[in-house]
Amino acid sequence: MLRFATQPRSLPSWDDDVRTDADERAWADRIRAGDMDAFEALYRRYWERLYSFAFRYLRSKEDAEEVTQDVFCRIWRGRAHWVPAGAVRNYLYLAVRNSARDRLERAAVARRWSMSQREPAAEVPSDPEAADLVAAVERALAELPSKRAEVCELRLIGGLSYAQIAAQLGICEKTVETQIARGLKFLRDRMREAR
Repeated sequence: MLRFATQPRSLPSWDDDVRTDADERAWADRIRAGDMDAFEALYRRYWERLYSFAFRYLRSKEDAEEVTQDVFCRIWRGRAHWVPAGAVRNYLYLAVRNSARDRLERAAVARRWSMSQREPAAEVPSDPEAADLVAAVERALAELPSKRAEVCELRLIGGLSYAQIAAQLGICEKTVETQIARGLKFLRDRMREAR
């Protein structure tokens, strides 16, 4: 006689996933309506998992925490228009991954910029391309509007977080984020032209 073992309760089933998706969709609807309890429930369910996920990318507790917090802050600030495509958990993981990748890219740009600033100009001629690149970056920064240049320099050269820049300049973090994104796009475009 063939017997089928019942599935242990501790393992998630397909029904659990469907129920979780439905619960999270309901939370998303409530969050859009401004329900802080639904937002807190989503936050409690996913914060630790998303933090761990971000840490695997960033290898820094502070950066992983900041990335995770930023994702939740962006959701709450933009809640009126927040309609995640697909499963809410997929949206959260993608948002954290993208934010972590952006942070890594910005850190790499900052390191390159910092290294180019540490070397005196007299030593750079041994690598004319590096000297040209440094000069092009400096010219591009000089072309930025003064406030945008200041925000970009604080982030890329000073290594300050968005929150630190916002506090130092008396502006909101979203403004910092926007100014840096626009500044980096401008710098990338100028670097392409310089090549």
